[in-house]
Amino acid sequence: MARRCLFSILLVALTSTIAFAQAEPQPMPIGGSPSGASDSSLQWRNPGASVPSRVDTSVQPANFASAPSAPAATTPPAENVSKSGTLLKVTSGLKELPNDAGQVWRDYDLTPYTSRVTTTAKPEQAIIDWILRETGTDVWFGEPLGMLHANKNTLRVYHTPQMQEVVTDVVTKFVDSQAEVKKLGVRLVTVKSPNWRRLAYRMMQPVSVKTPGIEAWLMSKENAAILLSELRQRSDFREHHAADLLIHNGQSSTIAMLQPRVFVRGVRATQTFPGYELQSDQIEEGFSMEVSPLLTPDDRMIDAVLKCSVDQVEKFVNVDVDVPTAGTGRQAVDIQIPQMVSWRLHERFRWPSEQVLLISCGVVARPQSGIATSPQLPSIPLLPQSPPRADGLMFVEFKGDAKTGAGTPVPTAQPAAIDSRGRY
Repeated sequence: MARRCLFSILLVALTSTIAFAQAEPQPMPIGGSPSGASDSSLQWRNPGASVPSRVDTSVQPANFASAPSAPAATTPPAENVSKSGTLLKVTSGLKELPNDAGQVWRDYDLTPYTSRVTTTAKPEQAIIDWILRETGTDVWFGEPLGMLHANKNTLRVYHTPQMQEVVTDVVTKFVDSQAEVKKLGVRLVTVKSPNWRRLAYRMMQPVSVKTPGIEAWLMSKENAAILLSELRQRSDFREHHAADLLIHNGQSSTIAMLQPRVFVRGVRATQTFPGYELQSDQIEEGFSMEVSPLLTPDDRMIDAVLKCSVDQVEKFVNVDVDVPTAGTGRQAVDIQIPQMVSWRLHERFRWPSEQVLLISCGVVARPQSGIATSPQLPSIPLLPQSPPRADGLMFVEFKGDAKTGAGTPVPTAQPAAIDSRGRY
């Protein structure tokens, strides 16, 4: 009986020992590695311990044990990661263009026009400019989605059918003209007194103008010649520019009559004698004018954008400034502050090509250059001289196709006094 009890106690003790041995944690293989692998980095580790930096966590577990060792990389601090974060969300976008407003894609062949214009490196830019003038810019950057792109051969447009019709009308004027050279007569004159309107109103038809202070009229070529002849008989008349511009249809031509006015802008201290240096600058005084005409294929209507600017220096205001010298004393030098008057014209006009467009800019600064066709009253030196003011008038007349063949360089008739100094 005692033996049987002792045998039961030994059997229970042996069973407990085997269960305890099976519950003891053993080294766990990683990625299918045998438990007896010699590499200690692949053995089981405490979850709180740091993971070896040479382990590439982007590798799949099946290939993790056999992955080659990589150079050590440092993990940025948590605060640096939060600073580099952003709310911007970028996606790959749609696989096709949205056409919720019925947009369609159209390719326009520009080669009949661009292949003949050799006076500019990017003749297609004029087509883009005229499309934006006709449609405005908002329709290409708002709703619905629209796209406008051009190179020298093709114009690509993605927009509604209604907008495609507008683009087609503009491109047709360029392509059908085949870059023909047009002759445009531009004449800029000034009259000191605006009372010339007294007798001229009966010959002119008013045109709507958006710029305040600017007036425009249309008249026949015969009446324009009569008005110009009457103006030349006035003592306050002065003609500043008169030339026939040869322009490829739709392109731009610029006329500039500028002269530099040098003045002392400021003073700067230096380490050399006399201890300061005068800083000079210059102002381009005169006028510049840019004309961009676009005619219909039958040459009956002309659409033109006119830009004109006049800058005039009334006087330089002298200011005494104390400057340090090489010695102990101080010296005063004069710097000059320019007092200027300017006016600008930027308008678009559309009128029948058999008529003449007359634009009045109001009584504004008068360009210094110009030719008077009648005797002028001499100025009295003893009296103070005010800056010249006059009513600026611009005559624009279409004179038909030029004799120059399409595609040949177009020499623009300009006076010899023009000095653009590479800025216009």
